Amino acid sequence: MIKKIILFVCTFILISIAPSYLFSVSVDWVSGDVTYSHLKSEWRALNVGTQLATGDIVKTGTYSEVTLIDDGVEIYLLENSTFTISEKYEDEQQKTSLMLFLGRMKFKLSRARKTEPEIRTQTVNLTIRGTEFEVGSGFDGSTLVLLSDGVVSVRGKTKELVLEGGEGTEIAFGEEPTEKFELITRVIDWNEWFIDTKESVKGNELLLLNKILERFQEIDGQIKEYERMREEARVKQKEHVETRDRLREEGRDEEAAEYSRKAGAEGKAAYHLLMNIRFLALSSIGLHDLALDIFKGVEKPDAELKESSEQINEIYGRIERSYIYEGDREALEKRARKKKGCLKLF
Repeated sequence: MIKKIILFVCTFILISIAPSYLFSVSVDWVSGDVTYSHLKSEWRALNVGTQLATGDIVKTGTYSEVTLIDDGVEIYLLENSTFTISEKYEDEQQKTSLMLFLGRMKFKLSRARKTEPEIRTQTVNLTIRGTEFEVGSGFDGSTLVLLSDGVVSVRGKTKELVLEGGEGTEIAFGEEPTEKFELITRVIDWNEWFIDTKESVKGNELLLLNKILERFQEIDGQIKEYERMREEARVKQKEHVETRDRLREEGRDEEAAEYSRKAGAEGKAAYHLLMNIRFLALSSIGLHDLALDIFKGVEKPDAELKESSEQINEIYGRIERSYIYEGDREALEKRARKKKGCLKLF
């Protein structure tokens, strides 16, 4: 009986409060100036063999590249790029999501891989069913996708565009994917494309900042809704635990076991909601960087521009204080070590 209680406590803790910390992406090759940071911690040199986890942000400098491996996917992060690893709970599955904030990435997908990785940019979500493609995220938040082979689903907020081998699409920030082109009809010079995205910011700063503000307001609303649902789950979890304890005292072990399962399910639901909150918080980092770069590029911002920027900073500040904090990677690694069947969390 004691062993069963200990097993339940360990399982209950893992479901309820264990940090979502999966070392799923490994560094295979590094060239030049490549650094990484866990959330808001200091930047470090990224070396071959490093195992990247949720919350790790990777940056490449000029003439620098890094190759990553993620369960059958080869990921090439090219120069002057920034991306992070996140995860979310969707369709009753825990999914890894690779977020490209700025720059360019190439992907080669093994046909043997069973799950479909997700790539996010400032504009769209990409579900890979193809085997080879590349994606760029520009200085104005736009996205360019080029597919060599296979199929890629490009999803905005309300629309989806499916690309097949030899096709591409370009989506402006805040817009939906609607049109595609044949790669043989358009020669892509990536350097020129990034220059064009930087030039397109000029004169459109207020429009872009207002679109970013709108996106931040959506993220803020989603987080608040998830927090409401999470609190409901935690209240139910507590009620089930109290009922379980009362039934055990009365010797009604079978009924108590049922309430243990119910408490575990509510704890799991609360954990998944927290995972999705952190997913949104991580996505806000790149969005805030985009807003900062746009605002800093204006020599004499007017009152309207300042107001939009201040509103963005206010929302991001709340998110940062609540969900983005300096990550102590070493402490998290220690917590993830198995100790006699349980994870040592504290």
